[in-house]
Amino acid sequence: MLSNAIKFTEQGRVQLALENGGDQWRIIVSDTGIGIPPHARDLIFEEFRQVDQTSRRQYGGTGLGLAIVNKLVRTMGGTVSFQSELGQGSTFTVTLPLQTQALLQPS
Repeated sequence: MLSNAIKFTEQGRVQLALENGGDQWRIIVSDTGIGIPPHARDLIFEEFRQVDQTSRRQYGGTGLGLAIVNKLVRTMGGTVSFQSELGQGSTFTVTLPLQTQALLQPS
């Protein structure tokens, strides 16, 4: 997510935040980049999907990054969400449960 934020923000800022919400962590990546058009929002977590061919040529990549993030986060019991406005940027939020007790207990 951070790599995408940097890649798609030619001018402006990219911000990374980590928040402890008690029983969960939130990782938030915000940028002031190009944003995601409404027609592409349902597709960005699919493997090998990019917004369009123009973006692929200009920005490169395989279209796997967000698909991998989404699968890893779901495997860990978390969620990935985002908000985006075309031409204004995007904010991606990963929410992961803290299950340290379960991880530390022998099986």
